Amino acid sequence: MNFRRFLYMVANDGVDRSYSLRRIDTSRFFFRASTEGTPTHLDSDGAGAALPSAMQDGGRLPRPLINLRPPHLQHTPGKIGFVLFKNRGGGGGGARGGHDKVVAMDNAARSFICDPVLPPAARALPSLSSPKFAPFSLTVGDSLYLMDAVPKPPNGCGMHSFEVLSNDDDPDNFKCKGWHWSPLDHPPHVYDYFPSWIDSYAVVAGTGIAVSNNASTQTFRFDMADRTWSKAGDWVLPFTRLGDYVPEHKLWFGISSVEDGHRFCAANLVGLPDSGEMSPPVVHGLWKEYAEPPPEWSVAEAYAVHLGSSRFCIVRFFSIGEIRVETYETYMVEEEYQAVVTGVEVQRCGDELRVVKHKSERYKLAFDVDYRVLC
Repeated sequence: MNFRRFLYMVANDGVDRSYSLRRIDTSRFFFRASTEGTPTHLDSDGAGAALPSAMQDGGRLPRPLINLRPPHLQHTPGKIGFVLFKNRGGGGGGARGGHDKVVAMDNAARSFICDPVLPPAARALPSLSSPKFAPFSLTVGDSLYLMDAVPKPPNGCGMHSFEVLSNDDDPDNFKCKGWHWSPLDHPPHVYDYFPSWIDSYAVVAGTGIAVSNNASTQTFRFDMADRTWSKAGDWVLPFTRLGDYVPEHKLWFGISSVEDGHRFCAANLVGLPDSGEMSPPVVHGLWKEYAEPPPEWSVAEAYAVHLGSSRFCIVRFFSIGEIRVETYETYMVEEEYQAVVTGVEVQRCGDELRVVKHKSERYKLAFDVDYRVLC
C-alpha cells in the first residue's frame, strides 16, 4: 500500500469567512531509527502514556497551501466543504498521479480539485447536482463517492445527497477532462427516521459502502456494481465517522463511538474473512494514546488517519478552560484550543493485536476557528 506522506487540516475562520488548507508531514510523528527512541505499547486506559499538556510542542502549524472564501448567495450561508480523494495505488504511480488530492465544493455546488504538491495547483471540476451541507467521501478504486452526512429525501427539485465523481476516459488525467459527477440514490433511512444524520461509514470488501444511523440503530449497504441500497442489519458501526480497512490485519480501524474518551478502535465488520458479507461488528481492541487529563481539558474532536503499512496518525482537538462553580451548577468557560497529533502503529504478535505509540506533538490553535482533519 502507498504510504501517505501528509496529513491535511482545514481551518474555517468564522470571523473573516475564509477557509484554509494545510498539510503536515506525517514522518515527524514516527521514529526513523532506534537511536531516536523506542515505541511504547498502549492499553485501553492510557496507562504509562503522557498527559496531553506534556506532549512536545510542535510549534506553529505550517502555512496554508490555499485560502478560499465562499460565494455570497442570498438566503444561503457561505460554506466550503473539503474531502480527500485518496490515491489507492502503490509507489509513485497509481490513480491521479500517485498521491492524494483534495476536492472542494461550495454552497453554489461548484467543485474543484487541488493537487497539494508544492506549488499547489487547482482546477475546476463540473458542478455537483446540488450542494452538500456536511460532505464526507470514500475513495473506491479511481472513483470518489461523496455523500452529505445530513441526507434528505428527494424534494422534486433535483436535490441529491449522494454522488460519485469518476472519469470514464482517463482517471490518471488530473486536467479534469472526462471527470463528471453522477447522482446516486439516497440511503433508505432518510424516508423513515429523523434525524437522518450518518454517524459512521466504511468501505466493505471494495464493492460496498456501509453507513450507519444511530437514531434508528440501523446500517445500510450500497452496492457499487448495481448502485442499489439494502439493509445490512439492526446495529451500527462502532466508529465515529470513518472506519478504515487495514488489509494487513483484515480489520477496520477508527475512533470508537463509545463516549469514554473516544479511543482508537479495531473491529471486524464481516462474518468470514474476505467474504464481504456484513455481520454485527465485533470489537477486537481499544487503545488510548494519552493519559486522562484534568477536567479543564476535554476532547472536542478526534480523528484516526490511516497512512498505510499499519500506521495511523491520531489527531485530538482539546478544549481547555476554567471550571467555575456557582450556586446551582458547575460549568467550564472555554479559553484555549489545542491539537495533539500522535503516530501509532498496529502490530500482530501471534493471535494478539497490539498498538505502539511513536511520537506526539501538541499545537496551540486559534480559539475562534473551526478545524477539521481530512481522512
